[in-house]
Amino acid sequence: MKFRLVFNTTTEKGNDVVLKFNVPPSKVQGLVNFLNIALNHGNEVNFSIEKISKDSRETSKVRGDFELYEEE
Repeated sequence: MKFRLVFNTTTEKGNDVVLKFNVPPSKVQGLVNFLNIALNHGNEVNFSIEKISKDSRETSKVRGDFELYEEE
């Protein structure tokens, strides 16, 4: 079984934009645990980006918050 994170948005003109990240098998269980915690406790999920170079780690100014829910 393979897992992939899929992000969807639209442009101003209504065109779909999709970004897909494969989840390596060694990280699948951690992803499943994370999703279960977020779903079961109803907590917001924070999104941020880190820029990593050889000597430093910098957090981007791009951030977001969202809630996870199960589709019925």
